[in-house]
Amino acid sequence: MKKIKKIYYQGSEGSYSESVLEDYFKDAEYISCSTFKDTVANISNEEYALLPVENSLVGTVIDAYESLLESNLEIFMEFRKKINHALIGLDDSNLESITKVISHPQALQQCSNFLEKLDIELQPVFDTAGSVMSLLENDSKTIAAIAGEHFGNDKRFKILENNISNHVENYTRFFLVGKEDPDISDNKDKRSAILIADDKPGSLLKGLKIFEELKLNLTKLESRPILGSPWEYKFYIDYQNENNEVDNQLEEKLSKVTKEFRIIGKFSSIDL
Repeated sequence: MKKIKKIYYQGSEGSYSESVLEDYFKDAEYISCSTFKDTVANISNEEYALLPVENSLVGTVIDAYESLLESNLEIFMEFRKKINHALIGLDDSNLESITKVISHPQALQQCSNFLEKLDIELQPVFDTAGSVMSLLENDSKTIAAIAGEHFGNDKRFKILENNISNHVENYTRFFLVGKEDPDISDNKDKRSAILIADDKPGSLLKGLKIFEELKLNLTKLESRPILGSPWEYKFYIDYQNENNEVDNQLEEKLSKVTKEFRIIGKFSSIDL
């Protein structure tokens, strides 16, 4: 494995992204960013970014995925982390006094069932960890945040309610992206790609049949609108494969029946 000097991530200290880095890249320097675009901007050699790209409860993190596509960086590793959301207040607050909850929009979505029961104001902010730290600035017993339960170890805060996700099996996928392969793993058995079908009847079906012909298992297929081209769509695709020659055959065959097909990552996955 090559030395990784810096890893950029969206959020602030204590975020889920930072916890992934602490689990796996203990010697790297972590640099927090306020947006996903900032996270992937100006990445140089030996520098990488970590992006949360999909949650098992609410789906794709569109802003992160689109920032990756615009950057032309490659995916080199996937991490899957269990998410344990908690409702957090100041140390002298209680659940009955809360009138507003703040957190990242993804966290608010992932805990929507619990929040509907409270019938309170919701305020989206740019990250989960930052929402907790803002409680100190507001200094209010009526505001709570949603973030990781590890904040319960900080005496300035109190866990008002634990395990508030819509489902206990709540996981997020994170991509490590960059310009140079850090050689983290030799077993690169997963692929991510972008496909844009021709605007012709049966074009997408012809493309999908090529995956079947090459005996490739699709694990993700999601359509997204193409900005600036109303009613035209691109497709996020994940599939299983570890043979580069098969990738070459796939690209050659798809080039004849689609507008564009681009592999954006060859990687393996690690459960944290």
